[in-house]
Amino acid sequence: MIDSKDGYKTIIDLFRFVTTHHVRADLLNHHEGGAWRHISTSEFAAAVEDFALGLIGLGLSRGEKVGLSAPSSPFWVIADLGISLAGGVTVPVFNRISPENLEFEIEDTALNVMIVGDEREYEPVRACGKRLRKIVTLGFSREDPEAVTFESVREAGRKRREADPDRYADAFARPGEDDLFTVIYTSGSMGRPKGVMLSHKNLVSQVKDAGKVFRLEPGRDRALSSLPLAHIFERMVLYYDLSQGVPIHFVDDLSRLGELMRSVRPTIMTVVPRLLERVYEKMRLGIEESRGLKRTLGRAAFARAETKDVGEPFRGLRDFLYRSLVYRKLLAALGGKLAYVISGAAALPYDVGRFFLNIGVPLFEGYGLTEAAPVIAANRPGRNRLGTIGLPFPSVEVKLGPDGEILARGPNVMRGYFRNPGETAAALDAEGFLHTGDLGAFDADGYLKITGRKKELFKKSTGEYVPPAPIEAALRRLPLVDTAVVVAENRKYVTCLIFPDYEEAERLKSENGYAPLGLDEFLDSAYVRDIIARHVREVNKHLHHTEEVQKFAVVKARLSVESGEITPTLKVRRGVIEEKFKKEIEAMYEPGKVKEKV
Repeated sequence: MIDSKDGYKTIIDLFRFVTTHHVRADLLNHHEGGAWRHISTSEFAAAVEDFALGLIGLGLSRGEKVGLSAPSSPFWVIADLGISLAGGVTVPVFNRISPENLEFEIEDTALNVMIVGDEREYEPVRACGKRLRKIVTLGFSREDPEAVTFESVREAGRKRREADPDRYADAFARPGEDDLFTVIYTSGSMGRPKGVMLSHKNLVSQVKDAGKVFRLEPGRDRALSSLPLAHIFERMVLYYDLSQGVPIHFVDDLSRLGELMRSVRPTIMTVVPRLLERVYEKMRLGIEESRGLKRTLGRAAFARAETKDVGEPFRGLRDFLYRSLVYRKLLAALGGKLAYVISGAAALPYDVGRFFLNIGVPLFEGYGLTEAAPVIAANRPGRNRLGTIGLPFPSVEVKLGPDGEILARGPNVMRGYFRNPGETAAALDAEGFLHTGDLGAFDADGYLKITGRKKELFKKSTGEYVPPAPIEAALRRLPLVDTAVVVAENRKYVTCLIFPDYEEAERLKSENGYAPLGLDEFLDSAYVRDIIARHVREVNKHLHHTEEVQKFAVVKARLSVESGEITPTLKVRRGVIEEKFKKEIEAMYEPGKVKEKV
């Protein structure tokens, strides 16, 4: 038994601490049949132990890797801890990755057992996993000699526990802090995935650091989990929430996020910037769909939140009206109780952060990598500076290399890449510093700021450099643009592929007299081209002339993880996109051929 919050050294220790020190009827919560279903602390403890014993009964050996491909839910957590308690190592697999990457991950880690929680994923796993001896289905069943249900594995474990209650616990693993806890394959924008090896110590150090920065109280706080648990950011935060005895509610459908926020009224949640951008767009759309004075006041309040300096106090009657009549309602739509909204996984656009902070959302941007388990630096209550990624996490040492690269060292830094000593040597230097590949700078108060990527700079044929990320972020601020992909490497000028937001396109089509047109026909219209061209010209006003977008192409395609164009964390795979849409790109560079010239 662990005697204090500081006493645990492994994730299994943390599990024991949670289940012996926190008594809750609603520790883990999921939506089922239109209502919240609750799992108590004691039910959670029994489920993890039963599943671990069931895995041992399937022949799982110590150190064996187990794949976990399932939507986030309490059962994902039970499976993850059950694997570790049985002596295994969890290999999270993102849903709908390419068959090539799926097969590589199964073969690279020599998976014999894989848990599948999405019925649509069963056949791809079956096809790619020739070596799998068992597929554990979670939430569905299959008539297949290699398939066994999650519940049947738990039930077998329960029977084993009841048959010999005095000796069953001897079967459980007791890992050390340096033992391997998980292997997570980085999605990377190009090339073959790399398996990041994270130890128990890596995760536990992050959980303890989070407790020093973001204080939670079991009787006050509620967490809403909306990001994939296969992502180390959400997984680490979840284990921190658990360590504090905070009830966790899982979002089963992102399209219902607003509804679930109003139902749960969370105090803490983690987000990616694109999610915030979509929330902002829905808020803006709500204002535009209102009428009369309400719309006039709403537009003015939005303009104020979009332009006011974050540190500038609200003053006067107008600000009072904005806060009491507009911002208060926007906050209520988010549940009205938020204390921590933590943004990570990608850069937060400054204007998006400014808007949410100004309406009263307690938004904190952090920074990290899977290889750092993941947090390297973060803003925090009392020390929150928009435009920076905050201060180093308590146990993490951060310095800048001679070229400005951000280097990090600490108990959170990975053991290395699985079966890949060459990449490990390139990422970890002799002093133990992780080379992030990001360029940064410290301000006078020690806040860290990202200034660019070592490799994320395009060099035009003219010798001039173009940073694509800030241009793409600015282009995405138009609601009609879902994704923007800048093209400039070895080119004489900058162009861009524009992938439309189909929901916004449908709205514009119906509200502006184009309802009879098909959607593809509407996207080809002069009306749409003009909207995008005007936005591109506005973005260009804020760029150096060598970075300005000269031409764009509207690509009528929906990017997806399944087809390999975007990663599970919604980052574009530039190489895949440039190859797939090569024809559209080349048309923008053909002499005498105008392709949506700005």
